[in-house]
Amino acid sequence: MEKNKQEFIEMVGAWAKKDMEVSGVLASITIAQAILESGWGSSELALHANNFFGMKTSLSGNTWESVWDGESKYTKPSPEQDSAGNETMKVSDFRAYPTIENSIRDHSLYLTGAKKAGVLRFQGLAGEKDYRKAAQIIRNGGYATDIKYVQKVCNIVEEYGLTVFDKEEKALKIMDRTAKRNPCYKAGTVITPGGGMIHSVGCPQPDPEVFASIWNSEGAKVCVHAVAGKDGNILQLLPFNIKGWHCGSGKKGSGNNTLISLEMTEPATIKYTGGSNWIELGDGSGTKAHVLSTYRQAVEFFAYIAKKYGFNPLDSNCLMSHHEGNQKGIASNHGDVEHIWNKFGLSMDQFRRDVKKTMEGGKIEFGTVTETNTGSQKVNPLAGTVAVSYAGDDGLNIRREPGYGDNVERIARKGDFFTVVGISADERWYKLSDGLFITTIPDYVAFKATEAQKVETGDGKYFRVRTSWHGGEQIGAFKNKENAVELCRQNAGYKVFDDTGKEIYPCVEEAGAEFKVRVSITDLRIRKGPGTTYDYQKKNGKALHTGEGVFTIVKTSDGQGARLWGLLKSYEKDEDGWISMDYTEQI
Repeated sequence: MEKNKQEFIEMVGAWAKKDMEVSGVLASITIAQAILESGWGSSELALHANNFFGMKTSLSGNTWESVWDGESKYTKPSPEQDSAGNETMKVSDFRAYPTIENSIRDHSLYLTGAKKAGVLRFQGLAGEKDYRKAAQIIRNGGYATDIKYVQKVCNIVEEYGLTVFDKEEKALKIMDRTAKRNPCYKAGTVITPGGGMIHSVGCPQPDPEVFASIWNSEGAKVCVHAVAGKDGNILQLLPFNIKGWHCGSGKKGSGNNTLISLEMTEPATIKYTGGSNWIELGDGSGTKAHVLSTYRQAVEFFAYIAKKYGFNPLDSNCLMSHHEGNQKGIASNHGDVEHIWNKFGLSMDQFRRDVKKTMEGGKIEFGTVTETNTGSQKVNPLAGTVAVSYAGDDGLNIRREPGYGDNVERIARKGDFFTVVGISADERWYKLSDGLFITTIPDYVAFKATEAQKVETGDGKYFRVRTSWHGGEQIGAFKNKENAVELCRQNAGYKVFDDTGKEIYPCVEEAGAEFKVRVSITDLRIRKGPGTTYDYQKKNGKALHTGEGVFTIVKTSDGQGARLWGLLKSYEKDEDGWISMDYTEQI
């Protein structure tokens, strides 16, 4: 092979292999496409715009995630073929990139994120291990007009043995992002690490750099040792032998004194509906990919830590979640990481076993990870109408089955109106009169019950969303209380009642209607307003807590971070003492 060709393959191959670990697009395919479309890096676009794949400025509406700046371009004529192979020249605007790395990354983001009518154009490409199938998926998605494109790409892969770049080499990457401005780092309290605690950030933010930046500030109140994102890199914020501020404390002390902490980011495809409860906003694939990726990184990280400091990862007193730490009395009251993992069949027991297996050189298998196939679930009768409120350009998917997957029949737009005849057993899908299904997520659709539905659910064990118990207008009835509460939150003036007529949400409408609640945790903080956006009440610079006991609530309010907030009687005058009702039991 010519020296310049070998050098080109090695240069592109290094970046393509790195990209494959993130995107799932075979490195051999990326290299072959770069060779074919840039003429071994000699094309006008490659030389003047670092564009090695002929990426135009407008692709699939540019709604997919991209690293292109949206402005830099290079204009030139280019050849295109029709279905018969006839070639014509057309002047087009192409993307210009600062580096070849950006070109490769943007190319893969397009192949894995571009959609047509709401469906991925190159469905199945990410993770495909056969380069022949991968090339065909790309051609089938309309990537190239050349009718011999697949043959040309595969010939290049085979002639130059490019599959050698497809071999996965898993290696833990820990990058230095020391939070030198954080008071925790400045305190520099030395510890002897005796285990680890895993956290999840509790908000839909997938970028670990965001948290590294937030925590590298003089006003930061917390700091973990490391944070993991989806891309395979661990960002280290504290030396591992320095005490972190990551888990608070409990009756038996604080895990901060001995445990190394890892915070996992969460996907942007979820929405919190109160406390640790969340709903899926996409088709489920993005959430699952992020969760499994951060899970794998966490396994590798704690396998490294356990080896380095010599603790047994199978011991739950050494390796635990924040939630388990609270149960053991050494951490504040949080639900992570189980609140995310539970929906994917993952558990801390499995996590500890996987860490041990990785320490011994074993490979993590996700064959046992469960994700319920809901397509064949029971559909219960429900009479009503639903109007689409989602305004996105990609529209809202109408599906053939009550579940995610490759079952999209058509696309609905904002204002479209449908008749509902049923609801799936998990109450996540409305069945329409034509037999198809649409999501029940209130952010996307607005449901309204018929008079018949109100009667049918009148004597059943349902949580009903209506303006009042007697004679009020009803817009929905659900077996699942959280679904009813979420619908209520989206419609002002409505409340949730159980089958006896008891008001479940928001419980109290006006001040003066007092009731008592029991608090069973020691660290329930008192906030100055109804929501996590309000500051804490403090004494001597420390946050005030209710402690365990019985307290009188004089008013309730909706607010961020909890399904409901309650005003304590002792703070009634200025209305500046609120607690989350998620951690109370009404007496």
